[in-house]
Amino acid sequence: MVQWFSNDKNKFLISNLLKGFFYLAILLGLFLLLRQFSSEEQRYAWFGSIYDDAVLVMGIFVLSEILFGIIPPEVFMLWSLETSLIGSYLPSIGILSVISYGAGFFNFNLGKWIKDKKWISGVRFPRFYKYLGLFEKYGGHLVVVASISPLPFSAISLLSGMGGLPTKRYLLLSLFRIVRYFVYGIVLIGIDQL
Repeated sequence: MVQWFSNDKNKFLISNLLKGFFYLAILLGLFLLLRQFSSEEQRYAWFGSIYDDAVLVMGIFVLSEILFGIIPPEVFMLWSLETSLIGSYLPSIGILSVISYGAGFFNFNLGKWIKDKKWISGVRFPRFYKYLGLFEKYGGHLVVVASISPLPFSAISLLSGMGGLPTKRYLLLSLFRIVRYFVYGIVLIGIDQL
């Protein structure tokens, strides 16, 4: 019987979790520096036209989540913390997490749809093949790791669909994405109290 967590899988998980916390620490450091060395008026002058447009920011977030997480979701969590434009903080984290989960499921289904298309075999993206190799090695475990780490969740979701991961298993494993949002959201609340 194959164990869910082998030594190799544990190392992979821990390595990517540490990367995630490292990137979160960098982002938080930048956030604190921006707050420390600029006034609210200066920040508003820099970001005001985007900062106050909830529809624009949410549209960018949805596109980013569908297009392989171009912008780290923590940026949107910080925006929500600072503005409360989509509601109080923890419910807005819930909204962001469900959108991210939904974007992953969209890509999972896209992957299921394109897996049998002949033109996909002609695609030559080195990163694509890197993650495909990881999916072949780790399977569903990779979905968990991508849900809670900086690995591109939407890209891994796409590969999971292409790789034939059962839908129910994908949906269950990717729930860790929602957990990640709330854990990071609570960390950001703590940092905001500083």
